[in-house]
Amino acid sequence: MKKLAILHTTPVTIPVMKALIRERMEQIEIINLLDDSILPEINTAGRITEEVRNRIACMMRMAKTAGAEVILSACSSIGGAVEETGRTADIPVYRIDEPMAEKAIGYGRIGVAATLASTIEPTTELVRRKAAQKGREPKVECLVMKEAGALLNAGREDEYNELVRKELERLAGSNDIVVLAQVSMARAIDGLTEEERKKYLTSPVSGVEAVLSEMWGWEKQGKDKE
Repeated sequence: MKKLAILHTTPVTIPVMKALIRERMEQIEIINLLDDSILPEINTAGRITEEVRNRIACMMRMAKTAGAEVILSACSSIGGAVEETGRTADIPVYRIDEPMAEKAIGYGRIGVAATLASTIEPTTELVRRKAAQKGREPKVECLVMKEAGALLNAGREDEYNELVRKELERLAGSNDIVVLAQVSMARAIDGLTEEERKKYLTSPVSGVEAVLSEMWGWEKQGKDKE
């Protein structure tokens, strides 16, 4: 049985990631590792602390002990730390937002949106680094919707979606493409038309498909195949 370990910093991402994987590959065991104390600590300290790095390393060791063949980080806020720690891991480690960042650098003006301040810096750093590797210098505009996180945590999903969608539309008006820095934000654009969605890049689908494709040869089918 194939085994994929996913690192979470919020329970919100667990059902989202599970559904995406199951839709594409049923014969796979998913190991969810959650530490919901990480984001509050990062936001309080204003940075990724050494204690957080240690807990990330601990989760990665737990994933290996559980028999995982690959690790996927579902949180952009810890993406950089996961990437760094993963360099010494004995199994492949992926960031959920890396495929999204690689697509974004094809545009000249990129908006990066998040509901947590802790997510903006690592996502923006990833986009700029990917662009530099290709010799590009896109203009990057950042937006943090601080009020949205509280709505989602309170279970007020409709209000969350409305707020996020409104702010995203504003950001999209001044940029060629908008990057949604958090997995949980993807729900806010579910109601948009196919044409409207072209202005946005989300990490869940592209991140999951990259892992399944590179690790186990999964391919898109029919007209969606690229």
